[in-house]
Amino acid sequence: MKGEIEVAGLVLFARHGVNEAEEKLGQRFFLDLVLELDVAESVRSDKLADTVDYGEVVAIAEAAFRARRFYLIEAVAAHVANSLLAHFPRATSVRVTVRKPSAPVPAVIDHVAATVTRRRDG
Repeated sequence: MKGEIEVAGLVLFARHGVNEAEEKLGQRFFLDLVLELDVAESVRSDKLADTVDYGEVVAIAEAAFRARRFYLIEAVAAHVANSLLAHFPRATSVRVTVRKPSAPVPAVIDHVAATVTRRRDG
């Protein structure tokens, strides 16, 4: 039985970005994380040990997001996705969206975003 574990709107502060001001001042980023997995066992057992612990998902994503300074949000999204897929063998795929509400663009915007999907089979 296919299912998903989702963490939406994780807010993290970092100094990612191309501009010098982004490095100096930093800014908030919003992450949306979706891990696809077979939930048949956890549905039957109703035990945390048979699924993916979303508290652990948050901890792994945060550590990966802050591992170093990234210039591009797609690069940091890929790093987070790779880290989650490596840490959670039950996950068959991981989708990570990084939203940047304070992107230095000459326009009024809600945010810019990059989404990366990684699958265990490639």
